[in-house]
This record gives sequence, structure tokens and C-alpha cells, in this order.
Amino acid sequence: MSTDGATGIESTGPTDDVLQDQLQQLQRRVDALEDENEQLHSKLDEAREQQRQDHHALARENHKLRKTNNQLRERVDRADASRGHIIEDIVDVEKQLDDVEAGSAGSKGGGDAPETAMQRPDLTPIERISKMDAEDTGIDMTPSIERAVAIFDHWEEWSSKTPKGRVLKSDLKTLLRTATGEQLAWRQAYRAAEALEELSKGRIEFIDHDRHGKMLIEGQPARSGDCHSSSAATT
Repeated sequence: MSTDGATGIESTGPTDDVLQDQLQQLQRRVDALEDENEQLHSKLDEAREQQRQDHHALARENHKLRKTNNQLRERVDRADASRGHIIEDIVDVEKQLDDVEAGSAGSKGGGDAPETAMQRPDLTPIERISKMDAEDTGIDMTPSIERAVAIFDHWEEWSSKTPKGRVLKSDLKTLLRTATGEQLAWRQAYRAAEALEELSKGRIEFIDHDRHGKMLIEGQPARSGDCHSSSAATT
């Protein structure tokens, strides 16, 4: 406690030194808060910049995914269109087979002549084509169907026997190239496999296995004479 010399009254408040010290403390606190505020603003700016960069990166990734998705859709559409053309070709060949068989039956005069392989309804189109000379009959076969016949004719040689039937997991493109002498792309080999599935009425199936990839399979038992069936034969 201090005494005012002019008035002789004791002062009850803080001295100038104390006030000065408190003022300095307050100033230091203000400076510290301002520094902290600047740091927070700096971090906020960095966070905003990072968010902006992330947003642009996501936008670019989304654009790439959309582009990839569109490309995949186009590939699927082309594959569907290709398969549609194959089925149309197969339907046309089957019609030609029916016409050839009808003409063959008519030329027999309806007598008791023995039934030929071409007149047996239990044969699939691929079996009927395999047993005849398409050049002599005038049947117009596409390259995919001709390659399907090549696979069928070499089926016992190329495929492997399993407890459930037969499976062909080997390099189909190379096998077809050896058999036909053609330089084929994979899509051409796949079209031949699809044509074989259609012409065999599903007795030989073309599947995309989870572990083994694309393969041709047939189950037990059998096409007439050679054993082709419809159940799956994977190992």
C-alpha cells in the first residue's frame, strides 16, 4: 500500500510499475493469439488448397472412368453385334442344310433307300456340316463357321478328357492357325468358338472360367458316334 505525497492519502490501486507489467503481459498474450491466428489461417489455406487439388484429381479420375466405361460399353456392343452376325450366319447355314437335305430326300424318290447321315434329325448342325462336303452342296459358310468346323473336327485331338467330359484350355488361336494356316487375331478365334457353341446346340460350350479363363467344354455322354454333350466339363 502506498501514500500519495500531495494529499497524504494512501493509494489502494496498483503502482505504475505493476500496471506496466500487466500491460506487457496482455500485449504478449495478444501477440501470441495473433501468431496462433495466423498459423490457423495458414493451415486453413493449406487445407483449402489440398481440397481444391483433391477435387480436381477426383474430377480427372471420374472423367477417365467415364471414358473407360464408354469404351467398355462400345466393346460390349461390338461383341454383341458380332455375336448377332454369327447367329444370323448360323441360321442361314442351317436353312441351307435343311434345303440340301430336302433336295437329297426328294431325289431318293421316297423309296426304301437307307437313311444317310445328312438325313438324321439327331445330328447337330456342326455334325451335319462336318460329315458333308460344303463345296459340293453349295452351302455358303463364313470364315467363323469354317473355323468352328475345324475345332470340331480336331476336338478329340485338341481337348483333354476329364472325369466330367472334355475341355479345351489350350491356345485356341495357335491350334486354329496350325489347322487352317491362317494368321488369326484372338477375336477371330473367339468368334469361331462362339459359332461352335451355336452349331453344336450348346453341347460344346464356350465359357469364361474364373480361374482358367476362356475355354471350350463338353460333358458326358455324347454326340452320335463321337460323344458330345451339353453338361459342363471343367477340372
